[in-house]
Amino acid sequence: MNKRETLILRELSEQMERVAQGDSTPRHPLSSEVPELKAMEESIARLGGLLADARDFISALSQGRLDIDPPPRNPLIAPFKQMHANLRHLTWQTRQIAAGDLDQHVDFLGAFSVAFNSMIEALRQKRVAEERILYLSLHDTLTDLYNRGYFEEEMARIERGRSFPVSILMADLDGLKRINDTHGHAIGDRLIMDAADILRRAVRSSDVVARLGGDEFALILPGTDALIAARVVERIRGIEAEFNREPRGYQVSFSIGFATSVKDQPLEETLKSADERMYRDKCARKEALAQKEGMII
Repeated sequence: MNKRETLILRELSEQMERVAQGDSTPRHPLSSEVPELKAMEESIARLGGLLADARDFISALSQGRLDIDPPPRNPLIAPFKQMHANLRHLTWQTRQIAAGDLDQHVDFLGAFSVAFNSMIEALRQKRVAEERILYLSLHDTLTDLYNRGYFEEEMARIERGRSFPVSILMADLDGLKRINDTHGHAIGDRLIMDAADILRRAVRSSDVVARLGGDEFALILPGTDALIAARVVERIRGIEAEFNREPRGYQVSFSIGFATSVKDQPLEETLKSADERMYRDKCARKEALAQKEGMII
């Protein structure tokens, strides 16, 4: 090897050292006509270019810049390309979770997958708890009907809407106190649940059936005039009679009143009218029962 070739080899060795230290700045060493040295020179230059591209891509990846595509045909970054793809997919999954989709699952990032999946499960449990709390805030726990709070909110919402005419039906369960006193509150609760089921079966799924408390129920029937509301009462009476054919030790009996409101009539007044009519029905039923038993009220 002559002096010039020795000098070229020394330059190539120094350039290799610089590349190993991260300096891939292009160099222009003395050109060699020796094939082996020429090939080494080209390999070092190509390696420097690959390392420069890899460094830029990995730097962007470390900063979370997933919009940067990996350089093509670079064998040095194969594992980072996979990480880049995984992080892009994980970013998409995170957006899905933020949008409310908790059916995501990660199984390609080792220990991180375990933590990520645990987070999703915790979010699922939190959602279930929140939904349960919301449900309980709107429903009667004994009957699963809506409660007074929901009933009042729905009255206000319908009054602002366009569902008129609206009929409101009040139903008072007769004889609950007597059942509680003679058979106990467990049977009384059973009576309340059976009464709730009768009311639920008599109306549409879009109607509002609520237990306002104790033996008092109320129904909101949107888009229902007085004629149709009267038919609803007939349905309740029919289901009530069918239920009472079976011996249970108690019977379901409602005192019922309803009123119908057209647009611009406050529903509070309609509710009051329905309640007054229900009370009159209760008095009439008591009087009829007293006469039947030969009693004087």
